Amino acid sequence: MSFEEKFGVPGLTVISVVLGVFMAILDSSVVNVAIPKMMAVFATTQNTISWVITVYLLATGMLTPVSGYLGDRFGYKKIYLIALVIFTSGSALCGAAWNVQAMIAFRVIQAVGGAMLMPISMSILFSLSKPEKRGAMMGIWGIAIMFAPAFGPTLSGYIVEYLDWRLIFYINVPVGIINLFMSYLYIPHFEPRPADKFDFPGFATSIIGFFCLLYALSDAPNVGWNSLEIISLLVASGVFLALFVVVELTTPNPMLDLRLLKIRKFLVSSASMSLLSMAMLGALFVLPVFLQNGLGLSPLQTGLLTMPGAIVTGFLMPVSGNLFDRFGARPVAVLGLAIMFLASLLLTNLNLQWSFLSIMLVYMIRSAGMGLSNMPISTAGMNAVPPPLISRATALQSTLRNVAGSIGTAVLSTMMQNHTNYAFNSYLQNVSNHAAGQISSFGVTPSVFGLTNPQQYLSLYLSLQQLAFQTGTQYALKISVVITSIALLAALTIGKKQQFSKSGEAPHVMAE
Repeated sequence: MSFEEKFGVPGLTVISVVLGVFMAILDSSVVNVAIPKMMAVFATTQNTISWVITVYLLATGMLTPVSGYLGDRFGYKKIYLIALVIFTSGSALCGAAWNVQAMIAFRVIQAVGGAMLMPISMSILFSLSKPEKRGAMMGIWGIAIMFAPAFGPTLSGYIVEYLDWRLIFYINVPVGIINLFMSYLYIPHFEPRPADKFDFPGFATSIIGFFCLLYALSDAPNVGWNSLEIISLLVASGVFLALFVVVELTTPNPMLDLRLLKIRKFLVSSASMSLLSMAMLGALFVLPVFLQNGLGLSPLQTGLLTMPGAIVTGFLMPVSGNLFDRFGARPVAVLGLAIMFLASLLLTNLNLQWSFLSIMLVYMIRSAGMGLSNMPISTAGMNAVPPPLISRATALQSTLRNVAGSIGTAVLSTMMQNHTNYAFNSYLQNVSNHAAGQISSFGVTPSVFGLTNPQQYLSLYLSLQQLAFQTGTQYALKISVVITSIALLAALTIGKKQQFSKSGEAPHVMAE
């Protein structure tokens, strides 16, 4: 039996779609490692260069909801090809950026294409595959999601250290061109749906609301959660997102169809996926910071540490899809989340004495849980959605994941930073008080602690800093455990058996 006979989708079609998603997600994970190099090249500050990351996140979060409308209005294939052109062009411009302002502007262009690639690609494969094989197909699609973020830092570390940092952008150009030709040849034509009136009020309120929310979450670690700027942004976000909800629930053709959340299984699935994104992306930010600033690993070493976990996740993605097709969502999802919960619990004990191998093994176990749970949860919700609304459902679920991931990253990074600073000041104060007590009581100098020269004082300072990093990291990872436990409880309510919508067949497609 051929691949197409088994899944209903030609193998080259799957490769074309997965390659585009892999390229977009890989790019979002490689830039972090190159930030110090870009700071030096552009002679800019850390706050300014952080916008290279933040603006991509903001643009992606705001533009993802539009993908559902565009896919329906113009057809999945056409929008996918346009997204590839925009993303590839943006990558070339980023590689040629002459200053930080140009880089930030070109990252917006890149994000416009990247924001559409993931939801549209998911809609293409979900619509083409056989209903009983959707779990396995989503598992194959998920390989790109899980492999790219783990291989990205390793690849970027090597490129930045041994080649030229601009290649992290330029490498997308030949890959994007090849992917463009493959997609044109092997992705079938999708008939556009009858043109609905574009939801401009929903688009405007979501743009403003999500911009304010994501800007606040991105900038809060720098200026503080209690600052007037952050409070104002959060209030504005709440007002505009509330208006957005009202508009989407009352307009006949909403841009982001919130009424899909009335489907219980889709609601539970989306909530679980959002919680998973919060826990996963938050921890993915915290761990590299500790590994590099706490343990002193290089970016390349940090990337190499995560690589085995990526391999495990990638291997288990299609396995989880097959298990889903056979046993349903709940058993597979609960098993995966239970494994992820236990591994996350172990990580809360992460300290400066852990070896490279110990961290890698626990991370592999955690990745195994993610690989087992991700696709069954997502596919269970999608199966409950009427086929004509699949593109709207993928856009909604992608948006919820992006926003939740941003919240998770902001909350965990802020908690880590705050508790690291608090712990460091506390440790430093204790040492100072102890030294002062010795001087006043016995008339001795700090040399009683073995500190006889400035270098030893510096060593003590750095040791306290490392210990504070450890404390802050452990606190942040405990929050990740709580989030994972809530996702586990939600997964228990998904249901064991598969449930397909009774609204008809998948959207009509025709060969070109």
